[in-house]
Amino acid sequence: MKTFFTLGLVVSLGLIGCNNKPAVNPQEDVEALYQRFHGKYRVVSSTSSEPLDINFDGASSTNLLKEIVELTNYDAFLELRVKYPDRSVFLFTQFWPEQYVNSYTGLDQQWNGFDTLSYNATRSVHYAQQGVPYSFSFTPDLSQILVTANDKASKIRWVKPESVFIEEKDRLRLRNKRRVYTRTGVKEVIITTIYERFTMTT
Repeated sequence: MKTFFTLGLVVSLGLIGCNNKPAVNPQEDVEALYQRFHGKYRVVSSTSSEPLDINFDGASSTNLLKEIVELTNYDAFLELRVKYPDRSVFLFTQFWPEQYVNSYTGLDQQWNGFDTLSYNATRSVHYAQQGVPYSFSFTPDLSQILVTANDKASKIRWVKPESVFIEEKDRLRLRNKRRVYTRTGVKEVIITTIYERFTMTT
């Protein structure tokens, strides 16, 4: 009886030793991450930390899909590149409708995003969908995306998100601190935007 038990134990240990391949951590499994996250994400919702009148209709709202209609365009997307074309790259780009305000007066006719600017109905406001790529990584439990700071990026436009959380159905919840021109002047607010993937094509 002891002989059979010892023999069984030796065989079991031998099998374990033969299959003892190191497990790949989830945040390092490039192919699995590619299938799950690679692609373009559209805006599902976007809310500000306080009511704003960005479309200058006299009504303030925290719902930025109403205040900035450009957010509903497919040009306002987030892109995650996990590999391209067949090598890992891990690039994060949030294309956001950046505000450009023109005063038509003075030497510096266009608001640079830094300066305080009071509301004036004669100023024209237009948007350009812009973004810069940032490197990123995943937390070990795949609950967050960690975006790496880019010293060359603007501190006002194309800003790095404060946080990126992975939610149910792999939706992404971003918090960005942004300066926006509103009916009551320039405001610095926290904007929370939910994204969901609509294509793997990048």
